Amino acid sequence: MSPVRPITWIGLAVAFFAAPLLIYIFQSSAPPGLFTNLFVLKKEISVFAVAAILILLILKGEKLGLDSIGLHSRNWGKSILWGLLGVVFVGAALAIILFVFSKTGIKFGQGSESDRYKNVSLWVMTVMVLRAGIVEEICYRGYIIERLQKISGSWVVYFLFPLILFGAFHYRQGVGGVIISFVAGGILALLYLKRRDLKANIITHFLVDFIPNILIPLLS
Repeated sequence: MSPVRPITWIGLAVAFFAAPLLIYIFQSSAPPGLFTNLFVLKKEISVFAVAAILILLILKGEKLGLDSIGLHSRNWGKSILWGLLGVVFVGAALAIILFVFSKTGIKFGQGSESDRYKNVSLWVMTVMVLRAGIVEEICYRGYIIERLQKISGSWVVYFLFPLILFGAFHYRQGVGGVIISFVAGGILALLYLKRRDLKANIITHFLVDFIPNILIPLLS
């Protein structure tokens, strides 16, 4: 194992746990009943701050550039193309999983937790899926994979372990949500390892959430 600077351990702790912890605190402290636009916006802005803190740790603490987590300004055309291809890959996998769910009775996207968002407007939901695409990719695909791969080099450490936690942190969406998050997260991780292009990952993640949750309801 390579020697690890304390600032990197702090960065890993932030990347792994800060966003899920904030979401848990907000959800647990929410008043009973339906969520409001203001409540969801406060939650999402707080979680956006996690990415800002992590970027600050990278730039000022580790003295590294954002290209150290695959975030660079090169080849935007290829990033967009791979982002759209990623939507196809993830969408095909999720279509198969949802078909299996329909045959086995596993539920997804239902229950009291999802019902609490009924009064939240689509534009606020757009902020939420944008946050998920940006913050989760910066934390779980960019920072965690890059740092753990340098620390260990073992795929169990830098690929499988973060993936298990990523799926588990979606427990509020039920068993179906955990499975979907695990599979989608695995594809996103593989795409990142192939391209080391976090822009493409963010595009894929955002669109995979945006199309079923915002675009289709908007059109219908």
